[in-house]
Amino acid sequence: MAPLSPSPAHTAAAALRHARKLLFARLHEQTSLTDAEFCAGFETVVAAIEADLAHEEKVMEALAFDGLHTRLAENALLLASLHCIVTQVETGNAALGRAVLAASFDLLSLHRLTTDLALVLARPAPAPARVKRIAGGAPKRRKKAPGL
Repeated sequence: MAPLSPSPAHTAAAALRHARKLLFARLHEQTSLTDAEFCAGFETVVAAIEADLAHEEKVMEALAFDGLHTRLAENALLLASLHCIVTQVETGNAALGRAVLAASFDLLSLHRLTTDLALVLARPAPAPARVKRIAGGAPKRRKKAPGL
């Protein structure tokens, strides 16, 4: 019997989860910095979020993800919001940066969950054929009923 291999959607979901996990570690690290360090490194965190979202978008596009257009719009809004405050944070407004980073973390967590669900449910692996044994004979494959 051939080994089972994951579907492209399952593999993509795993890759996206791993990338998002690394990003969350980076965001958590940023929040633990002093205000001065936080402000100085804010732009690099925004760049990391942007790179993560670009990666996610490429994977979703390659899989012909149904909700891609909506996700692109959501990502654009998040990035526009982050870029809008970079200068304020870099000049010392750590409270604003921390608040926006916390909201970004929540949004990215929600994205991760919805992406996983959508990718896994969008392209389920085909069900194996059911086998019925006939008395005194070899196994016979059942035909699937319409809609199953």
